[in-house]
Amino acid sequence: MRLLVCGGAGFIGSTFVRLRVRDHGDEVTVLDKLTYAGRIENLQDVESDIRFIRGAIEDPAAVGDAIGDAEAIVNFAAETHVDRSISGPEEFIMTNMQGTHVLLEAARQRGLRYLQVSTDEVYGSIEEGSFTEESPLQPSSPYSATKTGADLLVSSYYHTYGLETVICRGSNNYGPHQYPEKLIPLMILNA
Repeated sequence: MRLLVCGGAGFIGSTFVRLRVRDHGDEVTVLDKLTYAGRIENLQDVESDIRFIRGAIEDPAAVGDAIGDAEAIVNFAAETHVDRSISGPEEFIMTNMQGTHVLLEAARQRGLRYLQVSTDEVYGSIEEGSFTEESPLQPSSPYSATKTGADLLVSSYYHTYGLETVICRGSNNYGPHQYPEKLIPLMILNA
């Protein structure tokens, strides 16, 4: 499969890229603007097997250059830190919402499948039990609000245009290449 993986130099994105290249033989183009958590070093073991473009998903020209003959777009690209979203929400709005819109338009115009990687933060806090896909969306920070808005935009492209989309909402992942400000690696480093 030919994939455009946005945010593919970040923690989860780079793991996905390695899996798709090594285990599935996919042709992968990575589009990443290499902010504080996205590092080209995360891809060095597959560097010769991928095409890398430094750019932002909110930039239609960068997306157009990167998309090539992709069959699907996988969007890991996001501004993700809750505290940073409180002190400066503008970048979160541009990347998480406007960037998602740019990617969706590119997918719609080309008839590509689209996978949105989201977060459980869209559900807000939970008192007890667990979330389901039917749980109400209750974002509680600019970060989670922008991810909620992006998810709703993805859903609207499915309902309005028939675009083949999937939204997945993970929670507190950890592993190699993760930026240490996140909860679990921070706890491990401070132990």
